Amino acid sequence: MTLRGLLFDLDDTLIPERPAIDAGFAAVASEVWGSDSEARIRSLDASSRAVWDAQAPERDYLERVHIGRSDGLHGDLAGSGAQAETVRAFVPRFQAQAFEAVLPQPLRGCSASLVDRWRQARLAALTVYPETAEVLDFFLPRLPLALVSNGPSRLQRLKLSRTGLERYFTAVVVSEDVGVGKPSAAMFQAALDGLGLTHSEVIMVGNDRKRDVDGARSAGINAVWVNRDTPDADSIADLRFLQARFELAGA
Repeated sequence: MTLRGLLFDLDDTLIPERPAIDAGFAAVASEVWGSDSEARIRSLDASSRAVWDAQAPERDYLERVHIGRSDGLHGDLAGSGAQAETVRAFVPRFQAQAFEAVLPQPLRGCSASLVDRWRQARLAALTVYPETAEVLDFFLPRLPLALVSNGPSRLQRLKLSRTGLERYFTAVVVSEDVGVGKPSAAMFQAALDGLGLTHSEVIMVGNDRKRDVDGARSAGINAVWVNRDTPDADSIADLRFLQARFELAGA
C-alpha cells in the first residue's frame, strides 16, 4: 500500500473533549454557588443529563448523527430534514430546563442564561493534546489530511477554528452534514471523495475502537487506534507513535 492521505477523528484524538465540558460546568457552579467543587459540577451535569434523557425527541436521528446532551447545551444545530427541525425546536426548552432542578430558588428561571455561561467557558477551555500540532505539522507537507468527526457541524468546525487546527485539513466531514455518523461507511467515503483518494491509499486515526477503527476497517480502510488510557500491541499511546511508524517505514 502506498500511503497518500490520513483521516483523523477530532474529539479525544486531537483534542480532549471532557475537560472543556467540565470547565463549562465549573464556570456555572462558580457563578451560582461561588464554588466549583466536584459535587457542584456533577450536580449540574446530572441535572442536564436527566432533562435530555427524559425529553430529547427523535432519538433515532440523534443516535444516527451522534448528537448528544453537550451538543444540545451548545445549540446551533444545522442538520436538514424534519427530524433535525424537531430537535432544533427542542433545544431552547432543554436549555431553559437544563439546570433548573439544582438551582437555588432565587435563580430558578435562569437556566438559559447559565447555559450561555457554560458555552462561553467550554469554548474558552478548548485545547489540544500536547503532541497534536507537532504531529500535524509533520504530516501536513507530506500528505493531505481529512477530518472525520461525529457531532454538530458548526460546533466541530468551531472547535477547529478555536484550536487553530482548521488549517491542517483539506476536507472536513461531520456527521450532521452527512446525515449519519461513524461507523457508517458513508462518513469515510465522504472523506475519500474530499481528498480524491481510494480506500487503499489512506489510514484512519481515532480513539474510538468501534466507530473509528472498526468502522474504517469495515469500509476497507486501514486504521490506527489511539488508546491513551491502556495502550497495547493493537494501539498507540499518542499521535507521536504514528509519526514514528511513518518515519520508520521510510515514507
